[in-house]
Amino acid sequence: MKLRIKGNSIRLRLTQSEVEDIIKGKAVKETVSFGDVSPSFHYVLESDSASKAVSAHYTEHTICIQLPEAEANSWATTEQVGIEREIPLQKDESLYVLIEKDFQCLHQRPREDEQDNFPNPAAESKA
Repeated sequence: MKLRIKGNSIRLRLTQSEVEDIIKGKAVKETVSFGDVSPSFHYVLESDSASKAVSAHYTEHTICIQLPEAEANSWATTEQVGIEREIPLQKDESLYVLIEKDFQCLHQRPREDEQDNFPNPAAESKA
């Protein structure tokens, strides 16, 4: 799972096996280690049968995004690319959350293994 943060926006991109884990009710978790100097940073995506809306919280060096189970399953089992929400915060602020299927790049990047990424629909139109 890839994480991109800019201002009050969070974007997660998931591979095929990570999307399958979400369908199975497993949380997808990644860790960024900073060595002995600082605690590790974690980010988690999980589906929850009790959730009625996409939610996000940050505690103990962890960003956790929760999806309603039905919405997660619908996204995961269709051609829907992403789930996008503005989560209201306080004082006229909001957090923009985008969860997407990660597609293979059209141009190879030597340091990235994209074998588990979703096939890029644009690649099919060029064939």
